[in-house]
Amino acid sequence: MTVVKRLAPLIGLMAAAAVGVVLVISGGDEGPAMERVTTIDGVVADIPAGWVASADTQFRFEPPGSDLSNVDSWTIAWACGPDGCAERSLDEWRAIESRLETFTRAREDEGDLLFDLVETDEGDAHVLRARTAGNQTVVAVAMFYDGADHYLECNLALAGDPGGLEEAIVKACRSAVPPR
Repeated sequence: MTVVKRLAPLIGLMAAAAVGVVLVISGGDEGPAMERVTTIDGVVADIPAGWVASADTQFRFEPPGSDLSNVDSWTIAWACGPDGCAERSLDEWRAIESRLETFTRAREDEGDLLFDLVETDEGDAHVLRARTAGNQTVVAVAMFYDGADHYLECNLALAGDPGGLEEAIVKACRSAVPPR
């Protein structure tokens, strides 16, 4: 038996291992695992896989086994403006976006100082991204619909490594289907 024939199985295993490493390294592009739910408001949206509706707020989702000390949350809500529910054009939503509770609450963040605060207008959405003094990730998104009397509010609060969830909340808000 020649050396090449004896090494063929080993070479095959090494090639398979190299392909596996490439698949593992490139497999992270999809982001965290998500599942589709319908919220109590009737919004169809993605949440992190395995997360469950909060016992006290049905439009808030938490990792399984959460208790009151856990700050991790993912919120999807169909919300009114600061002056109540009234049909608004996209420009009218833009004019009041700084007064929306989505952002006033995120900016206050229960008295914790916000760092690396970045707010951006992304087409029909306004996005706030920040970190707190306690290294909590905060992302607040508002999706506006021309002529609608509500807007879609999406929030993420997460202690520790966000693991891609900060972009996943923006994507989930964009792909959510509002109630009819």
